[in-house]
Amino acid sequence: MCSEEVVGRISVRDLDPDEFVRRYVAENTPVIITDALEGGWLEARAWTPERLAELAPKGLLVRVAPLMADGRDKWIESAELWPGAQEAEPLPGVLHADRVLAVASSRIEVPIEDFVASLSGKGSLPSLYADGAHNAKHSFGFLASTTPGAPDIGSSLLFRTVNFWLGGLTLSTLHFDNFENLFAQLVGEKEFELCPPGDTSKLVDGRLRKVYASWCSEDGSFQRSASGISTEAVLNYAAYDIHAPPKEYAERASKLRRTVVRVRAGEILYLPFGWWHQVRAVPDENGLCASMAYFFDPFFVRLQPKGLTKVGPLLPNPKYRKLCERLHLGDSSDEEGESDARGKVDAARKSKEAVDIVSPHIDEESSARLWRTDNRYLGMLVVGIASLALVLALKKK
Repeated sequence: MCSEEVVGRISVRDLDPDEFVRRYVAENTPVIITDALEGGWLEARAWTPERLAELAPKGLLVRVAPLMADGRDKWIESAELWPGAQEAEPLPGVLHADRVLAVASSRIEVPIEDFVASLSGKGSLPSLYADGAHNAKHSFGFLASTTPGAPDIGSSLLFRTVNFWLGGLTLSTLHFDNFENLFAQLVGEKEFELCPPGDTSKLVDGRLRKVYASWCSEDGSFQRSASGISTEAVLNYAAYDIHAPPKEYAERASKLRRTVVRVRAGEILYLPFGWWHQVRAVPDENGLCASMAYFFDPFFVRLQPKGLTKVGPLLPNPKYRKLCERLHLGDSSDEEGESDARGKVDAARKSKEAVDIVSPHIDEESSARLWRTDNRYLGMLVVGIASLALVLALKKK
């Protein structure tokens, strides 16, 4: 059951970058920031489908994702629908080989004019979505000059990348991301259904194998084939549809702490790492819903052996040690222990065959006060995890 909206709103005029870290990032608390997209943002907030085409270089091809008629890009379904899925090589961490995470289609390249036409329901193509994937560096880099850059409120964090989200009626599947996210809503609105990181154990049931349908230009259909069965297995997508859970997950779903919040044009949603979100677009009357996601390095990290079926333990991100010292967020009295912990995190980071380093989930009792965890204990914990990573790597050899 969804709760009343609990995500607060605060004007950017009442918040500076350091206070933003103290009150929201360090406390893993989402918030909507108002009055943040004024001045140099007004040109982008006036985008229309036609304006996108006018700004684009002549002959530009853009890489976009075809969507189902209802706007979905991913969903959980039976593996029996996929030819050859039952005979596919088992993947580490997958507990339920009878289900898969289906993706509507791999991204395709189309002329910018065709993408714009799809926003208005015109042309022969399905609904198309510019859905991130570093598209500010390739397909939609031409829009960068119409925006002022990362919002100043995030200047105390370590910037990673920016993505455009341009589409019409879209609906994402419940998942979490690996970064701190300042999600700037430019045109139209986005409705976020959120679950806190403490709900992770109710949503994850082993890894999910990803499978990719293919869009057929001849008849406009989405087709399943053995060639779309991938070797990717992910932990950051929910194991079931929370709105229609199978019987085996009904009790888990009933205990989720779901919150729905609407982000309006001109507002920024701070979405902390580990927060589950399902997003529904509400396009402007011109058919466009436009957003930009500014990703920053996570305030915490998680060392995640790839074969495990549950999320790994939580660790402070050593990259933010100096920031935490400056803001008096943690006890750095044991510098030698913390240095050792930081070195072990770096060593594990390099062991990519054995470990993913991704953003963590904070459980119901934990909070950013983990920065105050004794550094000797932290060092021992990281050494143990690094040792586990090494064992897994040696087993593979």
